[in-house]
Amino acid sequence: MADNNKVDDSVTHQENKFVFSDSSTSRNPAFLEYSVDSNVLDMLHTFVPPAMRGRGVAGALVRTGLKFAASRNLQVRLSCWYTADFVKKFGSLGAKVAK
Repeated sequence: MADNNKVDDSVTHQENKFVFSDSSTSRNPAFLEYSVDSNVLDMLHTFVPPAMRGRGVAGALVRTGLKFAASRNLQVRLSCWYTADFVKKFGSLGAKVAK
């Protein structure tokens, strides 16, 4: 679990581009793209380059996105299959999941 905390620290949020990203270990960053409509943050797509897979990077991106949504009192829509699986396994970390 300590490795995942290190990964969480490397996630950056580019709010003007609607993306959370992690470029700490690869030239091609891992990312979570999202959109916001009214009070719903829609998690659209995650991508992790092959060299970064299996290190908890995608989970760190989703955790950061969920925490951001909760801090802004936004509901989340889980359009990306990975985000839906993550929430099913680990919960929504305080974010409200849109129906």
